[in-house]
Amino acid sequence: MWNYTSKEYAGPAIKIGAGTQAYAAYEAAHAVGYRVLGGTCPTVGLAGGYTQGGGHSALSSIYGMAADSVLEWEVVTPNGEHVTASPESYPDLYWAISGGGGGTFGVVISLTTKLYKDTPTVGAQIFFNSTLAPGSTFWEAAEKFQGGLEPIVDSGAVALFAVTNETFLAYVTAPSHTEAQIASQLQFFTGFLDSKNATYTLKITSDPSYFDHFVRFYGPLPGGIWETSHLIGSRLIPRSVVRNHNSAITNLYHDIVKDGDWIVSGIALNASHKVAGNKPGRNAVNPAWRQALVHTIVYSVWDWEAPISVMQAREDHLTNYISPSLEALTASSGTYLNEANFGQKNWQDVFYGKNYARLLAVKHKYDPEALLYAPTAVGADAWVLASDGRLCRA
Repeated sequence: MWNYTSKEYAGPAIKIGAGTQAYAAYEAAHAVGYRVLGGTCPTVGLAGGYTQGGGHSALSSIYGMAADSVLEWEVVTPNGEHVTASPESYPDLYWAISGGGGGTFGVVISLTTKLYKDTPTVGAQIFFNSTLAPGSTFWEAAEKFQGGLEPIVDSGAVALFAVTNETFLAYVTAPSHTEAQIASQLQFFTGFLDSKNATYTLKITSDPSYFDHFVRFYGPLPGGIWETSHLIGSRLIPRSVVRNHNSAITNLYHDIVKDGDWIVSGIALNASHKVAGNKPGRNAVNPAWRQALVHTIVYSVWDWEAPISVMQAREDHLTNYISPSLEALTASSGTYLNEANFGQKNWQDVFYGKNYARLLAVKHKYDPEALLYAPTAVGADAWVLASDGRLCRA
């Protein structure tokens, strides 16, 4: 950690080596009174695909995406050159790696990113189920919650929620808020539940730092709370769609989870350029993030006891029904490449948007032989996966 100085930034920074898991960076920053952007899963490598793919965080509504805070990348290019990519040096490589996908343009050895002074952090946890809020109230409440998220994220908070066919759970992270402020912001929702005589639990917490809040909500460290063996798909839901078609989105959520095989979760945030403090084109983060209100994730926990044919059918349902249904309601948006279906159709446009042509040009410049490959990474269409598992030149 040191005071970093460049033409664009002067302030505290941290250098994170490849393979460093998020919890270790959180602990190191906390030890000196700072916080660093990372996800709610504390075992993700921050210098890897997380930040290279964009990187959303419970702090995104005050700092933007993780890629927005990157100052420089230490990279070994496919031809063996060791370079530092920043806005001043190798700016095209810096642009591409900052949101254009991991393991694609070079081998990242480390990243240097901004540190932010830590502050007290308020949190909230809300829970109810279909028994406590019976009948139509359960889904009316789910719709109400998503429909009221804009003022919350615009105040600098981030809300995570998960809906099954029986339960609703939400976490709110509100740095620099007071308990009274977050209670007031949630009144639109708790008041609705009260009006329906629904029973729910609301717990509002206050911690001396973001780190302490994180451990409370997403710990214990290092493992965290998230299940990692699952099928997954996602979609970025624009603010305009939530404003105008919230009922349709909620009805689709209901349809997805009704049989109990799938869970819908959402991360509501404001990752606009205004919040990030930069301009369009500053990096390769999917532009759909800048208009998104909710990053909706659909996942199914992998059943290790089920026949593989059952799980394959579930994957096919995700690819051929769930994802297209979400896309039909959000035609102008995109999908977060780090939490997405590996079978995603039209992935070039869905994952990268209007950035794809420029990203492909950078790929050709630094990796003309297409040595670095992943199934939906930029330039992957230079290869064809044969039926026996071999990669062959297209």
